[in-house]
Amino acid sequence: MPKTGEHVQRAAQNLEFAQHFDLKTSLYIDWAVAAYFYAALHLVDALLFEVDGIDPGNHEFRWNFVKNKLYLRGIKNEYWVLKQKSENARYDLITFTSTKLENEVIPRYRSIEQHILQQLPSALVGSYRWLTRPKAAP
Repeated sequence: MPKTGEHVQRAAQNLEFAQHFDLKTSLYIDWAVAAYFYAALHLVDALLFEVDGIDPGNHEFRWNFVKNKLYLRGIKNEYWVLKQKSENARYDLITFTSTKLENEVIPRYRSIEQHILQQLPSALVGSYRWLTRPKAAP
């Protein structure tokens, strides 16, 4: 069962992957949508484990916790919409443009990120911030 720090690290990896796409030229914006969702998912899992020692294991259980845990209810709508957009991109083959990603996906991810990071221990938040910092060009 992954612990809080492992989920934080995986969230950072998914975020870094999402941010590697050139939004103006990439043909794979759908992968960025999915990566933002999975970054959010791992932040949710990190907080669930940190607060209650819970590993939801699947989307249905996780969604029930997001709806019912007081410390997650504040992101319920953003999480649901981000999950739906990820499913739209993956299963319904809905095309996402850079504008749609910037206006409909990234702000929801940032809202979830902010809500969760303010509830995690500062050492983990610092680790996340370090992992997701802008990298110098080679």
